[in-house]
Amino acid sequence: YTTSDRYPYSEPREGVGNYIRNSVKTVVDAYNGSVDFYIADSDDPVVKAYSEGFPGLFKPLTAMPEALRAHVRYPRDLFKIQAQMYATYHMRDPQVFYNKEDLLSIPVRQVSAAANSAGEAGSGTLKRSISQEVEMEPYYTIMRLPGEEKEEFVLLLPFTPNKRDNMRAWLAARSDGSHYGKLIALNFPKAKLVYGPKQVDARIDQDAYISQQLSLWGQRGSQVIRG
Repeated sequence: YTTSDRYPYSEPREGVGNYIRNSVKTVVDAYNGSVDFYIADSDDPVVKAYSEGFPGLFKPLTAMPEALRAHVRYPRDLFKIQAQMYATYHMRDPQVFYNKEDLLSIPVRQVSAAANSAGEAGSGTLKRSISQEVEMEPYYTIMRLPGEEKEEFVLLLPFTPNKRDNMRAWLAARSDGSHYGKLIALNFPKAKLVYGPKQVDARIDQDAYISQQLSLWGQRGSQVIRG
């Protein structure tokens, strides 16, 4: 990444600053330790300055070997920052923005985690499973985006309306070919109920057989990871 804390009129993020661009892909040869730098965002003024300061150090992304280029993925941590910003700044109407009328939230999910507890006398420490709510992480998946003819590799994160559980929208980052680095957002109609991740989890838990299996798999220090 290229970052800065001096970009005007931009909201800062802790540990990052208020400017971040996915500008360079760095490849380290595991056999000889050589390092190659490929420019993924030629419009970034910071990497342009570095390129002029160190001629020949940076190569265009098209110069990356195709065997490597086919596996370049959109970065998850950058996408998380963009999703957090989009949740607020997708509102274009000043009055709606001021009143936070259409504020989005990143969904939370119930996850199980192992915790230590004291057992009976002489039996030592036992592992027990506890449930807690955590913010959903973006995930990579293969899907056909609206308007496209074939499936592609994307990084996806859904949104829910503020303080509610139904799904309101999702944001996807593309990685394939010339689409690399492009974001696409899909908004669901407000009048239509689309189940969010937490509601889908609840429907799964209502299935007696699946619920029984989840309880079985989550015993004695094991952890069930959904999705």
